[in-house]
Amino acid sequence: MRTVRLILAIVPLSAGFCSPLAAQAVKGTPPAGAEPPPLTYEGLIPGVHTLEDAKQKLGQPAHEASWYAWKMTYASRRSPGHFDTIHIQGKRLIGNIEACGAPEGFETLERVQEKLGEPELLLELHRQTLADYSAKGLRFTFDATGKTIGTAHFVHGYPRVHSGERRRLSLRSLPQGPQPKPAAPPGDGGRGPLLCGASEADITPQGPDWLGPVKYVVHDPLKARVVVFAQGAVKLALAGGDIFGMRKIDIDPIAARLSEKGITHLIVGMSHVHSAGDPIGIYGHYPEKFVKRIQDGIFEAASSALERARPVKELRGASDELSLEGARVEGLSRNARNPGIVDPQIAVLQALGEDGKPIATIAHFACHPEGIETPKGQPLEVSADFPGYLCDALRAATGAQAVFLNGALGGMVSGDTRARKHEEAEAQGRRIAKEIERILGFAIPLPRTLDIEWSRIEIPVTNPKMVLFEQASGRTSSYRGRNVSEMFFVRLGSAQMISVPGELLPEVSFEILERMKGYPRMIIGLANDELGYMIPHYDFRSGEYEESMSLGPAAALVVLRQAHRFLEGR
Repeated sequence: MRTVRLILAIVPLSAGFCSPLAAQAVKGTPPAGAEPPPLTYEGLIPGVHTLEDAKQKLGQPAHEASWYAWKMTYASRRSPGHFDTIHIQGKRLIGNIEACGAPEGFETLERVQEKLGEPELLLELHRQTLADYSAKGLRFTFDATGKTIGTAHFVHGYPRVHSGERRRLSLRSLPQGPQPKPAAPPGDGGRGPLLCGASEADITPQGPDWLGPVKYVVHDPLKARVVVFAQGAVKLALAGGDIFGMRKIDIDPIAARLSEKGITHLIVGMSHVHSAGDPIGIYGHYPEKFVKRIQDGIFEAASSALERARPVKELRGASDELSLEGARVEGLSRNARNPGIVDPQIAVLQALGEDGKPIATIAHFACHPEGIETPKGQPLEVSADFPGYLCDALRAATGAQAVFLNGALGGMVSGDTRARKHEEAEAQGRRIAKEIERILGFAIPLPRTLDIEWSRIEIPVTNPKMVLFEQASGRTSSYRGRNVSEMFFVRLGSAQMISVPGELLPEVSFEILERMKGYPRMIIGLANDELGYMIPHYDFRSGEYEESMSLGPAAALVVLRQAHRFLEGR
């Protein structure tokens, strides 16, 4: 057991990596002299009006609860069957509003641009579009026809993307949704059989002192779920763990042990679940026994998966884009920092054995698993949150091991559930599982080939808190002021995966996805490391929560450039 006492005096650990006190509403007030926004939600202006103003204007909400910040839900007046949400900053001031449907006068992308001019950023997804007018406190989402389906209202007066940056990103040409099936079954490219095996291990903390001073009870188990792919001399262990986060210094020993068994590459994608303890030690206590159990669990599951590996008859994959009605994926995910900027894609890979039955299913979606709130004064309820429920439901539906990999969840991309309760987390997980089952219905066969590239990366550490944390903990992975980590580029047939060692903001992920021409595409977040938030340099702000938990403004650029080098073959 090691307790880091110095850091308690340096860093307010209530503001650790995605802390329970992290704001889930946009903060602040408009700058002095700012013109009113050109569009309001029923006359309400974030940063100006209050919770009481909202209730006086709209009446009592259909539902209200604490979601870190206070959240109120109202039945949408513009889009029947949907709900609008109001998030409160602090105790009473409106932070942001996410509304469904089309406001009068702003019914289409064309009408919006006629009224407001060119946006700071126009993001074209495969079918949908987002227009960002941050200075006006507005973002709009549009469907495939250009009809407005969502509006995010937030504190106005602060531009986000300046004129020297890219003002348009397009993923329009990338394959998404149902694709034509190949005329003939894809082969292995003459490389020999692709093998696949899968397994899982329990990594739940065991003893009363395993999380240090944190008292806890176990609500549901934490697991390390692993799928191994092997072709020739290349053997990849791809793990999805119910893990808040770990540093590379604790992942490397697992990779070293597995190399003795012939596994050449290990990627551990951590779900970043907030109800599973802190294996990093960022909150002041490094739980050695818990970390050892996680390491052993990943090793055992990967070893078992390798032993079970058998020829793959068919590798298949698919992805689809969920609706951005309401400037979020309603009921699943939203962006608390920059409302409306969300990656709505769900991607899936599945390996079938020679008997035609699934060996493993890999599920990918971007969202913080922070949907469980322990009542004040009560022990922490250890839970895998929605990824656990998702994997259980998917395993029951397919009969095969399920592995969840999180995506670009920084930003902060959080759940859009009504409240932070187990019932809501379970419903969220089961809904994603149902979407994956639907997407598997149009999955196409992929070539049975495996290629892996690896690169060392070095990120300058300019955040004094992070420098002091490493000094205080005595567990450093820095070299001359730079944090040393790694990234992988995995190709399974036409599927492409790029691993990222932290919490990438979705804006950066879109710049990577834009160049990923494979199908399906996955950015694996918190892979083999947790280096905090990776924020676009043009949106790096002083005094904000995410910035305080970032290595610095260079992190996103380093990751983006390495991803582009992978994709350009350099």
